[in-house]
Amino acid sequence: HPDIGATLWNLGMAYEEEKNVVKATKLFRECLSVWVKSLHATHPLVIAVLKGLSTILFDQELYAESLQLCRRLHNILKALRPLSEDMATVCHSMGMCCLEIGQLDAAEEAFTESVRIESAL
Repeated sequence: HPDIGATLWNLGMAYEEEKNVVKATKLFRECLSVWVKSLHATHPLVIAVLKGLSTILFDQELYAESLQLCRRLHNILKALRPLSEDMATVCHSMGMCCLEIGQLDAAEEAFTESVRIESAL
């Protein structure tokens, strides 16, 4: 049920505020699972938790996992709103993840896409 996802999200936010990122990450993952099942993969709440979870993973230096979520988010946004601030931000985040794991060509591609989108807005 979506309300369970909301509760998990709120708890995750509280733990993140308390700097307990391990617990927050666990709750955000559970929230994502609940919302994908109870809403749909492109629902705005799913998009929000993907953004939040990818950021918290990046902050924990879990770059490959963060990149995986960014790519998932990229695919969703590409279908919904390809020329948007959100898409530019996701491309930038993908570039940062790629840079951190040494995928320089992929980083350049993602940063280039981000700049292209920003220029078109």
